Amino acid sequence: MISGMEPVAAPIHEGRDMRVEIACRERAAVKHTAACCLAVLLVAALPWPRAAAQSQDTIFQPDLANCAGFTANDAAPLLGVPVDRVTRTVEKVHASLYICTFSGGQPGKGLAFSIEVAKSAKAAAADLERYRENLEIAAGTAPFKDKLPKGAYSEIVGDGLGDETVWTDVNGTFTARKGNVTIQVTMPADKPGKINVGKAVLSKF
Repeated sequence: MISGMEPVAAPIHEGRDMRVEIACRERAAVKHTAACCLAVLLVAALPWPRAAAQSQDTIFQPDLANCAGFTANDAAPLLGVPVDRVTRTVEKVHASLYICTFSGGQPGKGLAFSIEVAKSAKAAAADLERYRENLEIAAGTAPFKDKLPKGAYSEIVGDGLGDETVWTDVNGTFTARKGNVTIQVTMPADKPGKINVGKAVLSKF
């Protein structure tokens, strides 16, 4: 799907690999460079301080085909449009990973996120750690080397953000884990908008 430089070999979880491809696809939709997508194929984990409130023993079983209960009513205020203008598209990547896209019916009015369910919170946390590690690798290669003053990633701390989060300028996504569920927000384009979408989705768990 993506041509150009060869990606650095790294162990990437199947769901995480698909999420990287998804992030690239959505990134292109908001006119970001293909080079970003190429580098993002390196994505995966590094230990990071955790929030005090944990859901390590919690097993969620959301209805992925229904975007875990996130509806047009939830999307409308985030998009700033009436609910009757919102349309939803749901894509099944595989049994434990779905992509949900909501359109506000006009340019720039859209949001998108993926939801992945792991067998346990421990497994989901391990996937996110691999994600951080590969972000570090990507940050040390072209076109990102020496161009990320804030580093490969950072953690966003606050109420309603689950057990752990990752914001990265490598692919411009916001990722959050709550228990055994991991979401990654790829649209809207702006960082605050992505975080707000993430909080709204996590509120469903």
